[in-house]
Amino acid sequence: MNAPIETERLILRRMEEGDFAEIASMMQDARVMYAWEYVFSDEEVREWIARMRRRYESCGYAYFLALEKSSGRAVGQIGVLPCGIHGAPQIGIGYLLKYECRGRGYALEGARACMEYAFRRLDAPFAVADIRPENGASLAVVRKLGFTLRDEIVKVVRGKSMPHLVFAKDSPLVRVMPYREVWPERFAELKAHLERALEGCSVRVEHVGSTSVPGLASKDVIDADVIPADWNAFPEISARLSAAGWRPRGDLGVPGREAFEASVRLPFAHHLYVCRADAPALENHLRLRGYLRARPEEAARYGALKMRLAALHPEDVARYCAGKSDLIGEFLTASGMSPETVRDIRKINV
Repeated sequence: MNAPIETERLILRRMEEGDFAEIASMMQDARVMYAWEYVFSDEEVREWIARMRRRYESCGYAYFLALEKSSGRAVGQIGVLPCGIHGAPQIGIGYLLKYECRGRGYALEGARACMEYAFRRLDAPFAVADIRPENGASLAVVRKLGFTLRDEIVKVVRGKSMPHLVFAKDSPLVRVMPYREVWPERFAELKAHLERALEGCSVRVEHVGSTSVPGLASKDVIDADVIPADWNAFPEISARLSAAGWRPRGDLGVPGREAFEASVRLPFAHHLYVCRADAPALENHLRLRGYLRARPEEAARYGALKMRLAALHPEDVARYCAGKSDLIGEFLTASGMSPETVRDIRKINV
């Protein structure tokens, strides 16, 4: 447990009090701490180490001391970090490298390992990284890891306001679990956030997807559709959602349905779409929900299939989704959807 993360070239282990000199050499180097605009005193370094050790005890992770395998020397601090984005608890990734150890790929290698730790060991729905806009090296690292810009925050550090960009990456793992009673509560929380963001807009918000069907096994992801009364209001709706933390992704090839990135202002995974009232994608969501809610035996059949597919394709969501298409098509046909619409739905695999 003292060295919970290992990579090809690095060992990330828990800090110890005897690591003071190594930690101080980083946190008292202005070249290393340039994004913080502050260097630590000896006492602050000791408190930093003590804080990391308290976090190990309380949650099992924090900044770790990164050691080069070949030499055993410390190259920096890289870790999995408890953090908050607009008050929502999240799991973040961070690093500080010794100045002379930059440019060797250690940040990318260590951050990737920490990201995998967050997804596989901590079951995080997504990992976040908040970065100063001028920190080009760190921006390059998270982009190479596939993080996307989700939000902006301002941190106040020692009385100084410091804008940060918030990047996130969703977990790629396919994990299906039995129905959870918390899912309707999470939808209610998501809906409340949406209604505050869209106050004054004429919309309805529907809980769709498997978490909307009582008793149905599902991935731990809440799906919601926002349906405007007038599609001409979409530009304003999109702008408001973006300002509230949901950034637009376009229609992703699905006509009449606009997708948005999950907001990191909520602590759980979710998918958000804005749909035209006449969109086949919306009809698909509502018909499938209604059909399965009224037929628990079919919901159980669908849940069993999803469990099998998740076991077969634990890291391939595209194959997982493709494996459901035939049964979803069967359900939609039985619900009264036209064969042509079912065919189109299956093509785009909504």
